[in-house]
Amino acid sequence: MSRDYIIIGSGSSGSVLANRLSTNPKHKVLLLEAGGSDNHIRYKLPALCASCMGNPQADWMFKSEPDPTRNGKQDMLSRGKVLGGSSSINGIIYVRGNRGDYDHWAQLGNRGWDYDTMLDYFRKIEQNRDGTTDVYGKDGPVVVSQLRGVPLMTRVFVDAMAEIGYPRNPSHNAEPTDGASIAHATHHMGIRWSAARGYLHPIRDRKNLTILTGANARRVLFEGKRAVGVEFEHKGAVKTERCDGEVIVSASVFNSPKLLMLSGIGAASELQELDIPVVHDLPGVGKNLHDHPATYVKALVNQRTTNQDFNFLGRLKHGLKFLTTLSGPATFLQSGVAFVKSRPELEYPDIQFHFGAYAYELTPDGFRMLDVPGVTLQPNVNRTRSRGYMKLRSSDAATAPLIQMNMLSDPHDVETLVAGTRIARRALATKAFAPYLVREFAPGPELETDEQLAAYTRDVAGHVYHACGTCKMGVDPMAVVDPQLRVHGMERLRVVDSSIIPQIPSGNLNAISMAIGEKGSDLILADAR
Repeated sequence: MSRDYIIIGSGSSGSVLANRLSTNPKHKVLLLEAGGSDNHIRYKLPALCASCMGNPQADWMFKSEPDPTRNGKQDMLSRGKVLGGSSSINGIIYVRGNRGDYDHWAQLGNRGWDYDTMLDYFRKIEQNRDGTTDVYGKDGPVVVSQLRGVPLMTRVFVDAMAEIGYPRNPSHNAEPTDGASIAHATHHMGIRWSAARGYLHPIRDRKNLTILTGANARRVLFEGKRAVGVEFEHKGAVKTERCDGEVIVSASVFNSPKLLMLSGIGAASELQELDIPVVHDLPGVGKNLHDHPATYVKALVNQRTTNQDFNFLGRLKHGLKFLTTLSGPATFLQSGVAFVKSRPELEYPDIQFHFGAYAYELTPDGFRMLDVPGVTLQPNVNRTRSRGYMKLRSSDAATAPLIQMNMLSDPHDVETLVAGTRIARRALATKAFAPYLVREFAPGPELETDEQLAAYTRDVAGHVYHACGTCKMGVDPMAVVDPQLRVHGMERLRVVDSSIIPQIPSGNLNAISMAIGEKGSDLILADAR
């Protein structure tokens, strides 16, 4: 049976596409997901995301190359391998970004991606049930609300940021975004509200929609420059599905460019080295890789913190709290956010803080909790200038790609993180923190000069699971898709996910990934009409 639409990937964008494109019962839609069901408890309780990362049943577990800009550091680059994609394993924080982010996209030549246009798509996603703020949409598929039962230290963080001039702003997803707040998140009564839960679960019985899990795409099939189907592996067999309409790649930042390259779309010289027949020479595929570089200011406090409860008794305690209150540490990890300007003359905040009432570190094998009572203030660069890349190692679809983050290749990003470290230290020195602070232990008070803090930054800086940009949208020679998300030089082939982002917005990427899915659906349906 031929399909009208084949969607590859059921993540934050792919789930939206499957819902919207199958609304018309005349459209036959196939959704291919390499991972499995999201029914397990680890996908329901947000704090269990730590048990998803590094778990091959939930996580693609991509590994980066040693990064020369960070003294050879390697990263575990987790991406969701399950219905809902990364929205099923992420930290659930919901951030739209600011006006400048999307107006900049439009200024790059991407007409129709300006802030006012995108605002309608954000509101289309959102369902605000608890009155957190009146800026959110009311009737969307995904519940967005403030975290419940946050630790005392989170409220102290918000008070401390206000004390040093960054006001409380519970409406940080409107204008202006400046200020600090208890985080807003995709959850309801403590339960994760992923893109799969919002967009896929209510429509699973649509007769014109087929959702196939455990289906790993190998390549897109072409007749000339026209996409006509997909080859994929399912239950140990290689299968093909034909498509009369469009093939839509929504496999996210690493798998979307990987699939294009396996299909013969990419830099011709790189494909020829691997004996992959070139369908279209498109040098930008896999380039423009970037994330929000982050550093960490950690302090010991005189209060027990949740990292000390990553054991059987701790899980039992927080599980009981959840069962009795539908809140508490079982329902989140990071619990505070702030958007700040490192210099007052800036038009928009250039730093986002994530705050966690726990102490942890990122290792080459993933997320690891420490065994001391601590808090972590994590500044990251909102609109990083550093760029990395990814490419194929092999023509074998089962082989993981080569990923080079180059996360601090631009000195501006290091300077911004040093400024963020100094802001974090000012927050720790406030009256708000005074009753609880024992001492800073990272970077440590002995590191004070800009040169010392820059060296510390290069030693410890990490990503924040916000990689994007490898199939850049635009009109320049390195763009992969046009502003309608059509792959340049190809027919009936689009990329619709976070890989199309030309410049990372100021905040976590789940919201914009769903908005890309919403706008992409409108573009596809408009062409169909």
